[in-house]
Amino acid sequence: MKKATLLFVTLFFGVSGNAVAADDGAIKRGSAKAFYCTSCHGYNGMGTATNSELAGRSSSELEKRLLAAKKGKSSIKKTLLNRFSDSDIQEIAAYFGSLKKTARGEVSYIRDIEPIIHNRCVECHSSEGEGKHVSGLDLRNYDGLMKGTSQEAGKMITPGSSIGSSLMVMLTRKDYLRMPFGQSPLADDEIRIIGSWIDQGAKNN
Repeated sequence: MKKATLLFVTLFFGVSGNAVAADDGAIKRGSAKAFYCTSCHGYNGMGTATNSELAGRSSSELEKRLLAAKKGKSSIKKTLLNRFSDSDIQEIAAYFGSLKKTARGEVSYIRDIEPIIHNRCVECHSSEGEGKHVSGLDLRNYDGLMKGTSQEAGKMITPGSSIGSSLMVMLTRKDYLRMPFGQSPLADDEIRIIGSWIDQGAKNN
């Protein structure tokens, strides 16, 4: 049972040296609260040109920094952190500490892309799914995504070019063939992060 739980957390949140020590419940609770940090620190805390990355940092060090900012001089960060209790901040730090570390601003397939695909696409694009049966596109892993379809469309990803990638066309088209087929579209930030990952080379990172 413990192995199964650890495997789920690893697949859903990514991996880092801090993940083993973190409490699964704290990570899950922290993931919901961490949303408030991503508007400044980037999707999943990957960092931006002006704000540091949070993903993959030591959870204990991150907790200390957040608590210090909460108790520090008046600032936007202090105002935002004051909505959280100290235990909330501990859980937020546990979540970001559990994620895969990358260079500032770099999208991670494991941390950022794979969870979107598994939550929204794999049910249809797997060995038993209708999408796999019709197109040959198997999205259960990175290799399947990069291999693409067995149809005329072929490869869905052109590394370095989101504009030239069929996947982006399928996610953003306006007719009934938009993917996920027959379901609600991906959120705008999910589509943007997939595009950024492709533009950065679509690495298996």
